[in-house]
Amino acid sequence: MNIGKLTFGIILLFGLLAACTSTAVVPSDTALDDRGYASTARIVSTTWVSDNIDSENIKIIDIRKPELFAEGHLPGAINYPTSELQIERDGVSGMIPDGDIIAEKLGSLGVLPTDTIIIYDHIKNLWSTRFLWTLVVYGHEDARLMDGAIALWESEGRQIDAIEPAVASVTYEFAGTPDPTLVASLDDALSTINDSTKTVVDTRSADEYAGRSVRSERGGHIPDSIHVEWVVNHAEDGTFLPAAELQKIYSTAAIESGQEIYTLCQTAVRATDSWFVLSELLGYDNVAVYDGSWAEYGNREDTPIA
Repeated sequence: MNIGKLTFGIILLFGLLAACTSTAVVPSDTALDDRGYASTARIVSTTWVSDNIDSENIKIIDIRKPELFAEGHLPGAINYPTSELQIERDGVSGMIPDGDIIAEKLGSLGVLPTDTIIIYDHIKNLWSTRFLWTLVVYGHEDARLMDGAIALWESEGRQIDAIEPAVASVTYEFAGTPDPTLVASLDDALSTINDSTKTVVDTRSADEYAGRSVRSERGGHIPDSIHVEWVVNHAEDGTFLPAAELQKIYSTAAIESGQEIYTLCQTAVRATDSWFVLSELLGYDNVAVYDGSWAEYGNREDTPIA
């Protein structure tokens, strides 16, 4: 027996098996490094997306309504409608779906647990942050927002496609570590009242916060909550502001990284935008989204309101 040929054959066989099972490394994006963010692990630039759009293990998810997706989307993008990101639970609208529902949908879109998911929408990534938060809660390893969303992509003259790509369904299971601590409850929100170590950041409009615009049975806000509307997180082109500007906004509002922070809006969509800014871009610890938000709090009779 020729031992040399046998050894070479074994090495070649294992090399081929490794090639078949390995996952290409997704390059990092350095384009946003000058923003001063605590982390850029979950955000990428339009330039990065353009450079990597054909990578095999990158899935671009358009989180808009199907009719908007059909009008035009990023080449190769797949559609996950916003209507499927919230359910009614115990009479409260807008709640996070169970993980198996999210997993089944991802599988139907051909997404694998090892894929890098890139998310965009048409409202300054408002719904994209909701989807990103959902993926982090349940444990998808690598999900990122495209900064500036589709509006910036189009303004830069980049390609828009109206062809819906064919996808082959797969079996999807979350492979990462779930983080249920990112989902805050009514009791968490109530615990912030008269406790300076905790706070609710109310991301709704000033009229909603003041009770002039009422979208539940009762209007107003949680006592001691701090109002910082989500729109202040963004520049005019829809991109997130640099860290120094964001830090000034939240420090001026007396929102500090050492506090336990729960973000809130009407149905926890705007709240996820501010969660992303505080936890990812500014690096604050202990930031969670009050999933029931005002749809729960304002529709109860036993909750204190200011």
